[in-house]
Amino acid sequence: MSVKHVLTALAAAVVMVSCGKKQEPQVQTEPVKEEKAGPTTNRLPEYHFTDTVRVGQRTYAYTLHREASDSLGSVRDEFGDYYVNNFYTLNIKRDGSQFYSKRFTKQTLAGRLSSDFMKNGILDGFRFNRVDNGKLVFSLCVSYPDSDLSAPFLLTIGPDGSSTIVEDEFMDVDPDSGEGDEGV
Repeated sequence: MSVKHVLTALAAAVVMVSCGKKQEPQVQTEPVKEEKAGPTTNRLPEYHFTDTVRVGQRTYAYTLHREASDSLGSVRDEFGDYYVNNFYTLNIKRDGSQFYSKRFTKQTLAGRLSSDFMKNGILDGFRFNRVDNGKLVFSLCVSYPDSDLSAPFLLTIGPDGSSTIVEDEFMDVDPDSGEGDEGV
Protein backbone atom coordinates (compact mmCIF):
# COMPACT_ATOMS: atom_id res chain seq x y z
CA MET A 1 0.00 0.00 0.00
CA SER A 2 1.29 3.40 -0.88
CA VAL A 3 1.53 6.39 1.38
CA LYS A 4 -1.22 8.02 -0.65
CA HIS A 5 -3.63 5.14 0.07
CA VAL A 6 -2.72 5.14 3.78
CA LEU A 7 -3.38 8.87 4.10
CA THR A 8 -6.68 8.50 2.24
CA ALA A 9 -7.72 5.60 4.48
CA LEU A 10 -6.70 7.54 7.58
CA ALA A 11 -8.65 10.63 6.46
CA ALA A 12 -11.70 8.45 5.76
CA ALA A 13 -11.43 6.90 9.25
CA VAL A 14 -11.24 10.35 10.89
CA VAL A 15 -14.29 11.48 8.90
CA MET A 16 -16.24 8.35 9.87
CA VAL A 17 -15.41 8.72 13.56
CA SER A 18 -16.33 12.40 13.62
CA CYS A 19 -19.55 11.79 11.72
CA GLY A 20 -20.57 9.09 14.15
CA LYS A 21 -20.65 11.52 17.08
CA LYS A 22 -23.79 13.56 17.48
CA GLN A 23 -23.10 17.14 18.19
CA GLU A 24 -24.91 18.64 21.18
CA PRO A 25 -27.20 21.49 20.25
CA GLN A 26 -25.95 24.85 21.36
CA VAL A 27 -28.18 26.24 24.14
CA GLN A 28 -28.36 29.96 24.67
CA THR A 29 -28.11 30.90 28.28
CA GLU A 30 -29.26 34.51 27.86
CA PRO A 31 -32.39 35.27 29.86
CA VAL A 32 -35.51 35.54 27.75
CA LYS A 33 -36.96 39.01 27.93
CA GLU A 34 -40.74 39.08 28.11
CA GLU A 35 -42.08 42.02 26.25
CA LYS A 36 -45.20 43.31 27.96
CA ALA A 37 -47.45 45.46 25.91
CA GLY A 38 -48.01 48.89 27.38
CA PRO A 39 -51.20 49.80 29.17
CA THR A 40 -54.35 49.81 27.09
CA THR A 41 -56.94 52.56 26.96
CA ASN A 42 -60.50 51.26 27.12
CA ARG A 43 -63.65 53.06 26.03
CA LEU A 44 -67.23 52.02 26.31
CA PRO A 45 -68.85 52.10 22.88
CA GLU A 46 -71.13 54.95 21.95
CA TYR A 47 -74.71 54.11 22.86
CA HIS A 48 -78.05 55.59 21.83
CA PHE A 49 -81.40 54.34 23.14
CA THR A 50 -84.91 55.73 22.69
CA ASP A 51 -88.16 54.52 24.27
CA THR A 52 -91.52 55.83 25.45
CA VAL A 53 -93.49 55.48 28.65
CA ARG A 54 -97.06 56.47 29.48
CA VAL A 55 -97.78 58.28 32.72
CA GLY A 56 -101.52 58.79 33.08
CA GLN A 57 -102.70 60.51 29.90
CA ARG A 58 -99.22 61.75 28.93
CA THR A 59 -96.57 60.12 26.76
CA TYR A 60 -92.91 60.64 27.59
CA ALA A 61 -90.33 59.81 24.92
CA TYR A 62 -86.82 59.63 26.33
CA THR A 63 -83.47 59.28 24.66
CA LEU A 64 -80.28 58.19 26.42
CA HIS A 65 -76.98 58.80 24.70
CA ARG A 66 -73.60 57.65 26.07
CA GLU A 67 -70.23 58.71 24.81
CA ALA A 68 -66.66 58.29 26.10
CA SER A 69 -64.89 61.63 26.38
CA ASP A 70 -61.16 62.23 26.75
CA SER A 71 -61.93 65.65 28.22
CA LEU A 72 -63.48 63.92 31.25
CA GLY A 73 -60.23 62.16 32.06
CA SER A 74 -59.65 58.50 32.73
CA VAL A 75 -59.06 56.14 35.60
CA ARG A 76 -56.33 53.53 35.91
CA ASP A 77 -56.94 50.04 37.26
CA GLU A 78 -54.56 47.87 39.28
CA PHE A 79 -53.13 46.38 36.05
CA GLY A 80 -52.18 49.79 34.68
CA ASP A 81 -54.95 49.92 32.06
CA TYR A 82 -56.87 53.14 31.51
CA TYR A 83 -60.64 53.60 31.24
CA VAL A 84 -62.00 56.77 29.69
CA ASN A 85 -64.88 58.42 31.55
CA ASN A 86 -68.28 58.80 29.91
CA PHE A 87 -71.08 61.27 29.76
CA TYR A 88 -74.75 60.52 29.29
CA THR A 89 -77.27 62.89 27.82
CA LEU A 90 -80.91 62.42 28.79
CA ASN A 91 -83.54 64.13 26.63
CA ILE A 92 -87.23 63.77 27.38
CA LYS A 93 -90.17 64.97 25.32
CA ARG A 94 -93.62 65.04 26.84
CA ASP A 95 -96.47 64.72 24.33
CA GLY A 96 -94.03 65.76 21.58
CA SER A 97 -92.66 68.91 23.28
CA GLN A 98 -89.26 69.29 24.89
CA PHE A 99 -89.63 68.58 28.61
CA TYR A 100 -86.20 67.80 30.12
CA SER A 101 -82.61 67.75 28.89
CA LYS A 102 -79.42 67.29 30.86
CA ARG A 103 -75.89 65.99 30.42
CA PHE A 104 -74.58 63.76 33.25
CA THR A 105 -70.97 63.01 34.15
CA LYS A 106 -69.28 61.52 37.18
CA GLN A 107 -68.85 65.12 38.36
CA THR A 108 -72.66 65.46 38.47
CA LEU A 109 -72.53 62.97 41.35
CA ALA A 110 -69.39 64.41 43.01
CA GLY A 111 -71.11 65.45 46.24
CA ARG A 112 -72.64 62.00 46.61
CA LEU A 113 -69.63 59.82 45.71
CA SER A 114 -66.85 58.73 48.03
CA SER A 115 -63.39 60.05 47.18
CA ASP A 116 -62.45 56.48 46.22
CA PHE A 117 -65.21 56.27 43.58
CA MET A 118 -64.37 59.77 42.35
CA LYS A 119 -60.79 58.66 41.82
CA ASN A 120 -61.29 55.09 40.54
CA GLY A 121 -64.79 54.91 39.06
CA ILE A 122 -66.41 55.78 35.75
CA LEU A 123 -70.03 56.63 34.98
CA ASP A 124 -70.96 53.47 33.13
CA GLY A 125 -74.67 52.89 33.59
CA PHE A 126 -77.86 54.85 32.98
CA ARG A 127 -81.31 53.44 32.26
CA PHE A 128 -85.01 54.01 32.79
CA ASN A 129 -86.11 52.31 35.99
CA ARG A 130 -89.83 52.92 36.61
CA VAL A 131 -92.68 55.37 37.10
CA ASP A 132 -93.29 56.16 40.76
CA ASN A 133 -96.26 58.35 41.78
CA GLY A 134 -96.30 60.13 38.42
CA LYS A 135 -92.54 60.69 38.42
CA LEU A 136 -89.97 59.19 36.04
CA VAL A 137 -87.19 57.30 37.83
CA PHE A 138 -83.86 56.52 36.15
CA SER A 139 -80.90 54.53 37.50
CA LEU A 140 -77.33 55.80 37.23
CA CYS A 141 -74.21 53.93 38.23
CA VAL A 142 -70.56 54.78 38.82
CA SER A 143 -68.42 51.65 38.89
CA TYR A 144 -64.84 50.49 39.08
CA PRO A 145 -64.15 49.36 35.50
CA ASP A 146 -64.61 45.64 34.85
CA SER A 147 -65.70 44.92 38.41
CA ASP A 148 -68.79 44.47 40.56
CA LEU A 149 -67.93 47.47 42.75
CA SER A 150 -70.45 50.20 42.05
CA ALA A 151 -72.20 53.20 43.50
CA PRO A 152 -75.83 53.22 42.25
CA PHE A 153 -78.09 56.29 42.22
CA LEU A 154 -81.68 57.14 41.35
CA LEU A 155 -82.63 60.20 39.33
CA THR A 156 -86.27 61.20 39.84
CA ILE A 157 -87.91 63.69 37.47
CA GLY A 158 -91.18 65.26 38.58
CA PRO A 159 -94.09 66.29 36.32
CA ASP A 160 -92.89 69.92 36.60
CA GLY A 161 -89.40 69.02 35.26
CA SER A 162 -87.67 69.21 38.64
CA SER A 163 -85.15 66.50 39.43
CA THR A 164 -83.42 64.92 42.42
CA ILE A 165 -80.61 62.39 42.73
CA VAL A 166 -80.34 60.03 45.69
CA GLU A 167 -78.28 56.97 46.47
CA ASP A 168 -80.03 53.76 45.40
CA GLU A 169 -80.02 51.62 48.51
CA PHE A 170 -81.97 48.82 46.81
CA MET A 171 -80.30 48.37 43.44
CA ASP A 172 -82.64 46.39 41.19
CA VAL A 173 -81.85 42.73 40.76
CA ASP A 174 -82.85 40.80 37.65
CA PRO A 175 -84.28 37.51 39.03
CA ASP A 176 -83.55 35.65 35.78
CA SER A 177 -79.82 36.38 35.74
CA GLY A 178 -79.03 36.46 39.43
CA GLU A 179 -77.08 39.68 38.88
CA GLY A 180 -77.72 43.31 39.62
CA ASP A 181 -79.12 45.31 36.73
CA GLU A 182 -76.35 47.83 36.19
CA GLY A 183 -77.98 49.30 33.13
CA VAL A 184 -76.28 50.24 29.96
